[in-house]
Amino acid sequence: MAKEILIIEDEGTIAGLLRRNLAQNGYTVVVMDCEQALQQAQKRRPNLVLLDAPQDSKRTLTLCQHIRSTMSCPLVMLQDSNALAESSEGIECLPKPVDFVTLLTTAETSLKQQRATRTRSLRVLRSGELALDLKTRQVTNGDSRFRLTPKEFLLLKLFMTSPGQVLSHKHILKEVWNTDYDGDIRTLHVHVSWLRSKIEKIPRRPERLRTVRGVGYRFEITS
Repeated sequence: MAKEILIIEDEGTIAGLLRRNLAQNGYTVVVMDCEQALQQAQKRRPNLVLLDAPQDSKRTLTLCQHIRSTMSCPLVMLQDSNALAESSEGIECLPKPVDFVTLLTTAETSLKQQRATRTRSLRVLRSGELALDLKTRQVTNGDSRFRLTPKEFLLLKLFMTSPGQVLSHKHILKEVWNTDYDGDIRTLHVHVSWLRSKIEKIPRRPERLRTVRGVGYRFEITS
């Protein structure tokens, strides 16, 4: 049975670019604009929702709340900031312009993990003032606490369990995005930037999560 992806956007640009490629990969694509989605989306049972976030943040929030209250499927949102995703459970965020291979990998991973839950006893990873709660997916940095998006959580978990090691772009993409494709690492850079805004004192001058130019990243051990 074909898996259904519901694309919600006002312009039709994303659907026009992705419909054929998604169909070739075994997906049925349904397209709605934002107003249609608010009125009709609950009648559908998609496996995944792809939302091209409107510029109006209030409208985006309304759409996300509606989708989360009426559907249990994963939601992938295309936008330049992950601020809304941080405050909502089960929302994956991809930067625009979207790379098809990255999108397809994200869709496949989200579908595989849709019903998968890992019930584990509470465990916390620590590095200096930084503490990552593996159960709640929250990170504490001194007196500040942040909820991480799914990819931010997987990134930080990978880094904190590999302290002092240089992790290549290819290795990180394989572990976090489950792909061997490393032709476009822009998405990785964007997510690292978002993560640094939560774990670094001065994100533009990172002390914990260092860039190894041309290779990848290294998480520094702190006391």
